[in-house]
Amino acid sequence: MLEAAIKKRLGQSSFALDVAFTAGEGITVIFGPSGSGKTTTLRAIAGMVTPDEGKIALDHRVYFDSAAPVDLPMQRRRVGFVFQDYLLFPHLTAIENVLYGIHAPNERARRERALEMLKLVGVDHAAERRPQALSGGEQQRVALARAIGSDPAILLLDEPLSAVDMATRSRLLDEIVELQRKTRIPFLYVTHSPADAVRIGDALLVLSEGNIVQQGKPLEVFNAPLNVPAAQVVGTENILMGRIAEHQAEQGISVVNLEKCRIIIPCTDLPQGARVTLGIRADDIIVSREPITRTSARNLLAGKVKHLLRDGERVELVADCGVDLKVRITPQAAQALELAPGVPIFLLIKASSCHILL
Repeated sequence: MLEAAIKKRLGQSSFALDVAFTAGEGITVIFGPSGSGKTTTLRAIAGMVTPDEGKIALDHRVYFDSAAPVDLPMQRRRVGFVFQDYLLFPHLTAIENVLYGIHAPNERARRERALEMLKLVGVDHAAERRPQALSGGEQQRVALARAIGSDPAILLLDEPLSAVDMATRSRLLDEIVELQRKTRIPFLYVTHSPADAVRIGDALLVLSEGNIVQQGKPLEVFNAPLNVPAAQVVGTENILMGRIAEHQAEQGISVVNLEKCRIIIPCTDLPQGARVTLGIRADDIIVSREPITRTSARNLLAGKVKHLLRDGERVELVADCGVDLKVRITPQAAQALELAPGVPIFLLIKASSCHILL
């Protein structure tokens, strides 16, 4: 179990990291935008950055304690680190790169260990190739083999798949999960990809401006952020202000007055008249050209399309329904519904998709 409490101000900037968390066996994903403190957190654990204050310990082995004081050097921490740009030695072969971090009684034992690590990550066929002769996926596997070959007590991965194509990325994600299951050590995995976080994470830490704004199971956090900073980080596109208008406890709902419309949400114990902030994901809103009434969605809002924007394989539209709401649909759906600015539409939203943000 990793226990970390880290406070660090970077240089003369106004940025200050202040995080405290635990990470058990499994994959803990550290998620957040650029500049939120993800990499600094990993570097502090590895001993590459010295915190101003705090304590870092793994299974009762103290890496850093500003009160003691204790500050173990990197080489004594047994921390494996996989960097975004791999940092393989270009003049060494794959096996020589892995050998670099291996400690064993003799050269034969070191080489056997290196081959074992390359085989573990499925790249033993390229043992004698240099990095420039390897694909991006193969280079990343060699970097993983080198990190694991040093027999670390914890593995830190800093956006390790950002430079590989989607197909390779998918395979490597599965391999990283399998690698953690085999090694049974904590992995801390930094990413800004929600899909990666949900796919491999056993736990999720959401960072914003140097602070942890929410933590929990990845899917739960992405589906139901608890506060505005977390909602903004995980991609809740619609953040709306309103007041509790009434409660209908027998139906399990509460009604929130927004600017010029009403939203039904799951029943809350907040008093009538209380100000609330709601979060609604753009993907949780259904668009219709007709007023569908026989549906499980409790909210049916009439409005008009304000504008549409093609974003890769999705279309993001903004609808004026008394408040502006962002909606994300497929290009095929936009074409089939003949959507264009000014076209009248109806938005269907389940009550359970409307979350109160603290």
